Amino acid sequence: MKKSSYDNNFKVKVAIEAIKGDKTYEEIASTFGVAKSLITKWRDGLINNGALAFSKEAKPKNHDAIEQKLYQQIGQLTMEVDFLKKFASKYNQL
Repeated sequence: MKKSSYDNNFKVKVAIEAIKGDKTYEEIASTFGVAKSLITKWRDGLINNGALAFSKEAKPKNHDAIEQKLYQQIGQLTMEVDFLKKFASKYNQL
């Protein structure tokens, strides 16, 4: 059986529905196609960690530096892949 993976936006959406209390967990589980245990887990996570969404500590302080480093790494890896493609094409011609 394949384990499902849900993105954070989806989890928050489901957790908010649970916190609202307009629907039962059975109705939410049916609507979103998730287990009731996940709804409880996501609701508790949102309640306990929701303050992080408004916290300055939630975002890396050196976000621009990290982004620049990642772009540099992408460029380096792209050059390496191009080099290996050229090498492989010359090797295959022999």
